[in-house]
Amino acid sequence: MTERLALGITVGSSNSVAVAAAGDGGDRVVTHPSVLRLAADAPPALGAPAPGTGRHSSDVQLEGFVARVGDPVDMLAEDGTAHSAADLVSAAVACLMDEISTQAREYGSTVVCHPAWWLRHTVDIQRAALDREGLREVTLVPEPTAAVRWLESAHGPLGDGAVLVYDLGATGLTVSVVRTGDHAGVLGTPLRTTDIAGAEFDLLTMRYVLANAVLANDFDPFDPVVERKLSALREQCRTAKEELSINTATVVQVRLNPADTHSGNVRLVRGELEDLLRGPLLTSTELIRDAVHRAGLDIADIGRVLLTGGGGAIPLVAELISTEFGLPVVAAADPANTGARGAAVLAADLASARTPVAPPVLTEPATKELPSVAISSLPSAETPRMPRFGGRRRAAIVAGAAVVIGLLATGTVAIGTGAQPGPNPASTEHSSPARAAEIAATTGGQAGDPNLPAAATNPATANAGRPKTDAGQPGSPAATTVAVVNSQSVADQPVAPPAEPGAPQPAPQPQPAPAPGPAPAPGNYPAPTPPQPPSLPTGVLKDPIDSVGNTVGTVLRAPGQILGGNGG
Repeated sequence: MTERLALGITVGSSNSVAVAAAGDGGDRVVTHPSVLRLAADAPPALGAPAPGTGRHSSDVQLEGFVARVGDPVDMLAEDGTAHSAADLVSAAVACLMDEISTQAREYGSTVVCHPAWWLRHTVDIQRAALDREGLREVTLVPEPTAAVRWLESAHGPLGDGAVLVYDLGATGLTVSVVRTGDHAGVLGTPLRTTDIAGAEFDLLTMRYVLANAVLANDFDPFDPVVERKLSALREQCRTAKEELSINTATVVQVRLNPADTHSGNVRLVRGELEDLLRGPLLTSTELIRDAVHRAGLDIADIGRVLLTGGGGAIPLVAELISTEFGLPVVAAADPANTGARGAAVLAADLASARTPVAPPVLTEPATKELPSVAISSLPSAETPRMPRFGGRRRAAIVAGAAVVIGLLATGTVAIGTGAQPGPNPASTEHSSPARAAEIAATTGGQAGDPNLPAAATNPATANAGRPKTDAGQPGSPAATTVAVVNSQSVADQPVAPPAEPGAPQPAPQPQPAPAPGPAPAPGNYPAPTPPQPPSLPTGVLKDPIDSVGNTVGTVLRAPGQILGGNGG
């Protein structure tokens, strides 16, 4: 049965690491120097050649390609061939994946870390190179993010906060601030310097060893043999530096002069090494403050400091940071592999997220009846509806309403009690004394009776206030009348008391004649007829109001009498 692996890879400037998480706790780790060997008749190989095999003359070795990713200028090999740095990184990733997977063990998901100081443009170039290599399923993540994921898997959930990742590698120091919790990610811009690096520490250590070696000055630096000896000595000093991270003292052998048969040994103590490295490491504290401020935080907002990279194993690093900032400092047993281990955890998370979930098994028969639910009945199609008016009937109603509103607005219709308003004023032009007698008979008097008001005996105004007689109807008031005068309100005039029978009636007061207008120009124009002054009623009751609140006329009422005017 094929076992699916979660694979995490980091391709560094000095070493490349691959960690395969099998899920049972037995992780497999593969580490190689970041040296790519290219041959014309063989696939690319990562790392130094195996002992005893030697290097073939046609082989081409390339290193330092991680720092060249994004450079538009290709790297030149010893044979004159040009190679893209991004393609070399993709080839190194493919070599690690092929080495760690076998016929019985295959990788299910792979996460590759890229340096935190890469720009977005650089990451896109590397993504395209992986696609050209056929590694489209590979996921690229920043190395600090993967390191914090390892911290969370090893020390429990971190919650919402911030962690500072102090990555001291072979070629430089990178300080990053990573947010933890639901919205995990790198905050701000990571800061990097090449003045504080593992390679610089190796050089300081080698200079100290050469200064204390016996016969150290008796060698020719331009001798090719001496050059190879110096290269080997530098590698020994790097190993001694790593040993002093665990032990308190170590010994370095110095053999530079080929003619000297004696070997000089230099004893190196941890305290001496720390004195050499204290100055550069104190400088790194300023880089930490700057990175935290660029992330928009304060030192108090940082929960802890995570040390990664090969330099993270130096005890002086944790001591200085903890003393300077008062923060807890955490480091893995092998800080150089922290990024790859965290990438393996992220790959396991992706693999579990892609695993399809099996549907639940039904424990009850599929034909189980569902409980009935009461549903409100919808209205039936046969339900009778309210009758609707036809188009012609609606038009007639609207037209009638418009006519009524127009009459109310113009004052030609009055609303009162007891009788309807009089006829059109135009009918008063045909009034006669006989009509006055008819009105007097209706009210119980006679035409020319002195007891009647002037309005009843005036032929010009008697017909204007003629009421509709309702004497023949039961319950109708026979002595109540309504009249409209000029559609003007005269409610402020006093109401005259009713006249006693047989008492002489006061003569009506003559109305003042209107002021004469300007004389017309000479000519044969007919003389205009002067208007007749209207006889005002003797009693005013109220002004009728229409349905929209407008005064439409003056309602006059006198018991047993008809009050008239000049129409309106």
